[in-house]
Amino acid sequence: MKTDTQNLMKHFSSVLRTRANSKEATEPSISKSISRFLSRKELIEIIKEKFSGSIPKEHNLVELENEQLLDIIGDDMYIIAYCTQKWCGESPLIGSKKTEKKEPTKPNSNGKGTSQKK
Repeated sequence: MKTDTQNLMKHFSSVLRTRANSKEATEPSISKSISRFLSRKELIEIIKEKFSGSIPKEHNLVELENEQLLDIIGDDMYIIAYCTQKWCGESPLIGSKKTEKKEPTKPNSNGKGTSQKK
């Protein structure tokens, strides 16, 4: 597993633990240190997902620094959702299960299908 992935997982577990242990609702927040693990492209993808596939017109992303992109994201939970979805797509377990192919059927004399497997 990549070091960045492990560090992100540690950060996410810390965020989730803090939120789980909080007795009151916590204000959405984002750690500025997380920007070293994510590319600018990934930050923009997270913003797109947050705003349902589009970027609000009031934000000119070309002119913004990564820290400002994090301010637009606003909550670690968006980053957690993005990364976990990405990691699930990269998982070596997905698609590794071999599906059993069904044998084709041919109708028998009574009109019902039977397997050609002998």
